[in-house]
Order: sequence, then structure tokens, then C-alpha cells
Amino acid sequence: MLSTVTSHINTFRAARVAHQSPYRAQMADLPATLYPFWKRTAQHEFTGIPQDAFFFARAAEGLMAFFDCVRDASLPCGLPSMAADSVWHAWMRLSPTGLNAFCRKHFGRVIPHVEAPEMSGGMGRALAACLVRARRIERMPVAGPNLPRLFALDRVLAMPGGCGYLLFNGEVASVALDARGRAAAVPAYAESLRPAQLLAAGLVSEDEYRRHARQRSALGDNGPGNSDADCGAAACDGAGDAGCGGGCGGD
Repeated sequence: MLSTVTSHINTFRAARVAHQSPYRAQMADLPATLYPFWKRTAQHEFTGIPQDAFFFARAAEGLMAFFDCVRDASLPCGLPSMAADSVWHAWMRLSPTGLNAFCRKHFGRVIPHVEAPEMSGGMGRALAACLVRARRIERMPVAGPNLPRLFALDRVLAMPGGCGYLLFNGEVASVALDARGRAAAVPAYAESLRPAQLLAAGLVSEDEYRRHARQRSALGDNGPGNSDADCGAAACDGAGDAGCGGGCGGD
């Protein structure tokens, strides 16, 4: 009986996510067969992933946010969430033609799935492009210090084996999540996501970078979003250079 009640609660929460999402139209147009297929198959690729409707809804919303980033990006975008990636992978297996039609309808074009080793310019640059696009979409200062919902998704959902992004001292850091979705190491700065690197890559303007620098200077070392913890070596593969996440992206 408890499992039935829990299932009803998660179904209600999933419906609320879809209804309140900025991607409400896209969420309403997801194929009815996608959730059952994801529930049945995602666990074989993403060990320990929850299978409830609420987790799926949040992961699917994250995928919509990523597609939105890719739509208008001038550079390839890296996907920072394994939870969102699980929905993308399931959809590609279920109906690649249906996925392409969905992307053309809602995002103006087909969004190809690109594995990290094949990412033009490298995964670090692709994640940086995604971060800046996500910040622009959510109307955040693009040089920081802030974290878009897409980058926080794995940590918020406690995605097993995922990657948790967070703010340390006003900059983006990443940390590997263990089999229970909890931090498995000390966070490390994702170098390609630091404001100076965003400027060097041409992803933010001089004015946007200077605005961030003035804010940091005004706040000092103890401003909002700071942490008393020191960043060290993280368990995310390549975290010091590229951060981590789904291991793929859209070109």
C-alpha cells in the first residue's frame, strides 16, 4: 500500500512539474510511450537510477532546457546532466525519427547527439557554451556567480553516478556523485567554466566580465554563494578541465 501511495504522490509531483515548467508545451508533447520505455530500460545503462514519474519529469525538463541551449548557441553545447542524458538516450532508442520531428517542431532543427570524444572544440568548451546559454535563458549574469537549473539537476535529483555542480567562492565547481547520488569527493573548480576562461573563449563580453569582477570586488571574500570549504581534487573525470555530466552534447 505504501508503494501505491508513493507512486500516486510522484505522479502528482510529475504532473505539477510539467504544468509549471517554462517548457510546458514541450512537456505536454512528449510521447506517451517515452516514460514507460525509459522506466524499463534506463536502469540498464544508468545503474541505480530512480524509476519514478517525478524523477523522469525533472530529467525530461532538463533535456528540454538543454535543447533550448543548443537551439541558439553558436558553438556546440555539452550536456551537464546524466539524468537528462538518460531521457535522451531512451528516446533515441525508442524513436529516433520521432525525436528528430519533436526537435524540429519545438526547437527549430534536429539536435544531433554527439559523444564527448567527437565534440568539436572539446567537452570543456562545450560545457562552457552551455553554461553561458543557460544563464542567458534564465536571465542571469552570464559571467556569474550563479548556477542555472540544468547544471544543478543531477545534484538536486541525487542522480546515482552523476555530477553535482555547485558554487564555491562564487565560481562553478563540480563533484562526482556516488551510487546514492551523494557527493563522493571534494568539489573542484571546473576550469573551463571560470569567468576568465569564459571571457578568453569569447563566450562573454568584456563588459559582462567587468561587471562580474566589480561585483566580486564589492562583495569581498565573504560574499553570497561563498563556501568555507577548499576545492581539491574531484572524482569527476576531467573535472579540473571540463567539468562533468552526461558525457555528450549537441552540435
